[in-house]
Amino acid sequence: MAAIAPWNFPLMLESWKIAPALAWGNTVVLKPAEDTPCSATIMARLATEAGMPNGVLNVVHGFGPGSAGEFLTSSDRIDRLTFTGESTTGRIIAAAGADKLVPVSLELGGKGANIVFADADLDEAVKWSNTAIFTNAGQVCLAGSRLYVQREIYDDFVERFVASAEALTVGAPSDATTNIGPLASKTHFTKVAGFFKDLPDEATVHCGGVSDDGSWVVKPTVITGAPPDARICREEVFGPVVTIQPFDTEEEAIALANGSKYGLNAMLFTENGRRAHRVAGLLRAGTVWVNCFFVRDLRAPFGGVGWSGVGREGGNFSREFFTEPKAVVMHP
Repeated sequence: MAAIAPWNFPLMLESWKIAPALAWGNTVVLKPAEDTPCSATIMARLATEAGMPNGVLNVVHGFGPGSAGEFLTSSDRIDRLTFTGESTTGRIIAAAGADKLVPVSLELGGKGANIVFADADLDEAVKWSNTAIFTNAGQVCLAGSRLYVQREIYDDFVERFVASAEALTVGAPSDATTNIGPLASKTHFTKVAGFFKDLPDEATVHCGGVSDDGSWVVKPTVITGAPPDARICREEVFGPVVTIQPFDTEEEAIALANGSKYGLNAMLFTENGRRAHRVAGLLRAGTVWVNCFFVRDLRAPFGGVGWSGVGREGGNFSREFFTEPKAVVMHP
């Protein structure tokens, strides 16, 4: 089994791939992201010290195209491909799997919708919505980067949410009081900063923006007024940037949330249980959180639809991917 992991939560996402694959009897070749090689190396060394046989867990470092990544995905010696990362790379890996007729599991990008209804607990909605977009400086595929708020509470919510964003502490990651640190690399900072150059004229930036001190920091940013077809509303930013738009009806909220090529996750905030079940069932997303964010049970299916991926992992879903069903028929 070949596994390719991303840089934003390297050890956690690597372990999610490795553990079920090994548990179901496979050997694993892991290629961590070239930006974050150390944690995978340490994990492999610890596995060796713990007595894992040689060749069961293997870590190979390198880049993607023309390097370790391309070699792994095009090899005739693998039976499964699992990848977490950007959607464009996912398409390349899917094509490599198709060429070898190897099953693939792809957990790709996201543009998570977050719906706040007028009957929501506003304090809870603001708190969780803040966590959903600003955790890890927004470098989270599950980030709730598209906020839709019912018009009756729109102004109140925006005021509270902007205040919560401005209250976050921007600083050095080594400082325990820091909430937002620099982005992971200069390359990624340049990419995120580029979105601010493409903001439409009607967009209002309530707080945040790009730091001009050379620190790779993008401050917690809240934007309103951007039309749904604006780049900032369509593409995955992968930074601490959220857009907020009002809606009037439940049907409009669902249409706005589903109006994306991504479908990894969504959130909704309401005190109406019937509405929660109804809307969750109609949202085009692999995971829907109600009145919370990133509450996980690793036995539950995890994955997305559309540009957010192919397949599901977790619990029995991982068993189905990392094993091969076999029918044995015996005549009595």
